[in-house]
Amino acid sequence: MALALYGFLAPKRRIEAAGISYEFSMVKDRLTLGLSTLPVLRIAVQNGTASTEIDGVGELQETVDWLDREDSKFRKYIARLDPNDWKKQDHYKVLGLSKLRYQATPAQLKTAYRRKVLKYHPDKGQAADADDTSLRNEAVFACIQKAYEQLGLSEDRQRAFDSVDPQFDDSVPDSVEASNFFASLGPVFERNARFSVNQPVPLLGDEHSERSHVEHFYEFWFDWRSWREFSYLDSEDKAKGEDRWERREIEKLNKVEREKRRKRDLKRISALVELAYAKDPRVARFKEEDKQTKQAQKERRRREREAREQAEADERRCAEAEAARESEARAEEQRRTAQAKQQQKKAMACQRRRLRDMASTANYWTEDGTLDPRISTIAEQIERVCLSAELDELSALCEGLATVQAFDGAHQLLRECANRNNLVEGKPSETPAGTSNKASNSKIWSPTELQLLIKAVNLFPPGSQERWKQVAEYVSSHGNEQRTERDTINQVKLLKSNPSSNLAPAVRIKSAEANAKAAATPSDEEEWSAEQQKQLECALKATVSVDAKERWDKIAALVDGKDKRECIRRYKAVAEMVKKAKTTAQQK
Repeated sequence: MALALYGFLAPKRRIEAAGISYEFSMVKDRLTLGLSTLPVLRIAVQNGTASTEIDGVGELQETVDWLDREDSKFRKYIARLDPNDWKKQDHYKVLGLSKLRYQATPAQLKTAYRRKVLKYHPDKGQAADADDTSLRNEAVFACIQKAYEQLGLSEDRQRAFDSVDPQFDDSVPDSVEASNFFASLGPVFERNARFSVNQPVPLLGDEHSERSHVEHFYEFWFDWRSWREFSYLDSEDKAKGEDRWERREIEKLNKVEREKRRKRDLKRISALVELAYAKDPRVARFKEEDKQTKQAQKERRRREREAREQAEADERRCAEAEAARESEARAEEQRRTAQAKQQQKKAMACQRRRLRDMASTANYWTEDGTLDPRISTIAEQIERVCLSAELDELSALCEGLATVQAFDGAHQLLRECANRNNLVEGKPSETPAGTSNKASNSKIWSPTELQLLIKAVNLFPPGSQERWKQVAEYVSSHGNEQRTERDTINQVKLLKSNPSSNLAPAVRIKSAEANAKAAATPSDEEEWSAEQQKQLECALKATVSVDAKERWDKIAALVDGKDKRECIRRYKAVAEMVKKAKTTAQQK
């Protein structure tokens, strides 16, 4: 039923397909059907002048210059083809693509194949001359169809034929010269670039190529990756195998042959690249430049090193000269100091000898000589003065004693000098052995106390526990005065400091060596407290496994206030006491 509307009738829109999408769709459909794409791809497929003609069925045919001419030579070639031996034919030549070969596009392959089909198909009768009828048979058409199946239907199959293209020249020059290097090897690299997996492929270039290009070129070719494979040359077709096992065995044999050919081809490319690298004048020039640059850098580093070493040597010489000057100054100062000390020591010894000689000559300024009981007291005062007085005091005392007229005056001078030195606390005095002792502030020791001190020292030998405390208690308990440990130590030092003095033999202390084989002079160093003795015993136990050369150093480090020599002496004394105790016990 029609519907009537008031007003004007709406115009009908007619849409005509056009544009790039429409043309692309048409080309795709015609390529799928194997038909000609003219005139849509007329410009794309023609590389030169072309003429168009209409064949017998109304199709457009185009003569282009990238197709081979079908002359008598071509017809003779296809007439000799055998479809049973189709692998030996040149597929590109059969399709008329000898000019393009591996560069032919899929569209060009289809166009060439369609032209050959229209011309040589047995059912087609479109030949323009009588000669074509003899070629319009099953054998020729089968060869054309095999060529298209190898090249136009699969890219892998096309590459298989391109890998063994009979027109490809895979020869490599055995040797080249610098004069014809680029002319000889340039075309070889261009021919083999077609097989590279990575595209584009850097070419050889010329002698003016930049260094980056040359380095990239050899880096690329030394890491060459090729898609070339040789399955086209398989001796047997696995499709002819009767069962799966036979086909698998055929494939194994084919793979072995393909691998051999592939390795041979890679070796050929490797030899080509190594030959080029060895003979390339640019590489030689770059190496020479690198060598010169490295030599210049080496020379620069050498100069810098020499300058640095020279500066260090100058600085070292200056430091050595300064150190030598300082050492000389110190040595000169030490020499002057030692000379002054030696002179002072000689002067002190001279004044002491003078004082003792004066006392001996004057019989200690007594009337009865050796029978006077005051001799020991005067002699002790003289020794105290010799040990504690300074050089100027000794000189003044000697001068005063030389001019004195009465014995009482000499005694007074001696007492004043002795008391003056005794009142100075901690004042050092020179001893014959070079050690420092403190003058005793106690009263003068009587002959009886001296005898008690001798007896106590012999009664308590070195190494005894709290020796000087026991000696002091013994003297205090048997004498009239209370004597401390310090008093007894100082008195023993005083008596042992001058064994050649004119003291009576009764007041001389026997040497400790008479009672013990290895006993040292009584001193502050031999005072061992209970804590120090305990530290020594612990150190001896802790260092049993230590090397003998280092053991006593470590023991001394563990004992407070004692050095290595004192620790060794204490150890020997205690060992001697233990040995004596064992001997006494065995005798009993």
